[in-house]
Amino acid sequence: MIGARKVMVAALFALLLAPWSTVDAPGASDVSSFYSRNSTETLIRVYEDPARQEWQKPQEVVDRLSIQPGDVVADIGAGSGYFSTLFAKKVGNGGTVFAVDTDRDMLDYIRQRAKKESLDTIRPLLAKTDDPLLAKDSTDLIFICNTYMFITGRERYLSRLKDILKSDGRLAIVSYNLVDSPEGPPIHTRVSREKTIREVTGTGFVLDAEYYFLPYQHFLVFKKR
Repeated sequence: MIGARKVMVAALFALLLAPWSTVDAPGASDVSSFYSRNSTETLIRVYEDPARQEWQKPQEVVDRLSIQPGDVVADIGAGSGYFSTLFAKKVGNGGTVFAVDTDRDMLDYIRQRAKKESLDTIRPLLAKTDDPLLAKDSTDLIFICNTYMFITGRERYLSRLKDILKSDGRLAIVSYNLVDSPEGPPIHTRVSREKTIREVTGTGFVLDAEYYFLPYQHFLVFKKR
């Protein structure tokens, strides 16, 4: 049964991302087209598939980030709120989790989910493709999971993220390795670990930590230089 589910999820990823044809990130118009071709329900089915727990290891990812009560966390590309809900439990009543996305329907889903799960610290935020629209020096942790490849004009975007972070803030990126894997999108849509590090450090960050427990993804944490 699990094997059949994995095949289904892989097929859905292939369906969702098959139009990409470049090694680097698609253009902003392509991203809009990507979302318009696929229903919110289809995307949520991919993001929330129970089999994802096996390889995404979400709780272990969150635990490694050492989030403290009262922290402000920005989950960029929040999707269905897969990680936002876990962050909300870590920051407690005194913290805030900005669930940032460019898809209104997804944010509506997160809003309903947060209400249902009594997670009042989640703040859905409709962002621009080139700007998360967060205030300067406002955030303790920016988290980007499986979204880095979709960001266009990454140098400018990363510089914006640097401004958003507090002086001791961190940027965490989880993204698929540039090798064939049974989970995740086609290889030609991905950005390699080496390229990610080069781009992020080139905009004034330093690599602070790297974790290796995820089977198909790199997990990098940066601090401001």
